Amino acid sequence: MPLPIWQVDLYVEGAISMRQRWNGQQQKGFRIEDPFYSDIEIQTIPAGLRATVTARAVDQELAYKAALFFFGKVLDALTFAIKLPLIVSLEDRDRPRGRTHDVRRIIEAEELEAAFDEAHHLATGSPSFLRSLGWYRKALSANDPFDRFLSFWNAMEIVAAKYFRYVPGIDHERAKKSKGQLWECFKALWGDCEQWPNIPGQKEWIDQNYETRIEVAHGNYLCGHS
Repeated sequence: MPLPIWQVDLYVEGAISMRQRWNGQQQKGFRIEDPFYSDIEIQTIPAGLRATVTARAVDQELAYKAALFFFGKVLDALTFAIKLPLIVSLEDRDRPRGRTHDVRRIIEAEELEAAFDEAHHLATGSPSFLRSLGWYRKALSANDPFDRFLSFWNAMEIVAAKYFRYVPGIDHERAKKSKGQLWECFKALWGDCEQWPNIPGQKEWIDQNYETRIEVAHGNYLCGHS
């Protein structure tokens, strides 16, 4: 007996909107022998967007988790494309008029469809990179500075650890540990440290932030520490 199909409303809070309601159908999951295509409707609400996603599951809780997992990956790809924080939940968290987003980024239908395609492509071919995008979205949305720092660092560390071996010119001997992987990836991308964007010439940046990451993760970081 096939599993029942549920409709799940998800609310995306962020400074975004759409020109008009979007309807589409996307493959949810990657079982070739038993694919399930989710019907999706997305429209603008005062706090951002509302997405209605169909999911196949035995009960309401699992349907919500399935829809949230699927649509969350799409938001990860969209967040990386537009560089704006997006928070998804099961509740419509419309804010008082004084706290709504008065300036909103219009998401074109083509951008939304590209996010679906990118999420599907990465999930099947580069799941580690897609996981790093999840940490990136979490970093943009985090209010706590420690959570924000750890999330950004995790995003970089996942990409470096998984893909450094495929980058031409990487010194594999120096890239045995995560600090070396980041250092070698930075050099492969931007050349010598003096040429790095945003942190030119800061040769201790990776080492210092690596130590900070360890201290924060283990609860040993002091707020007055520089």
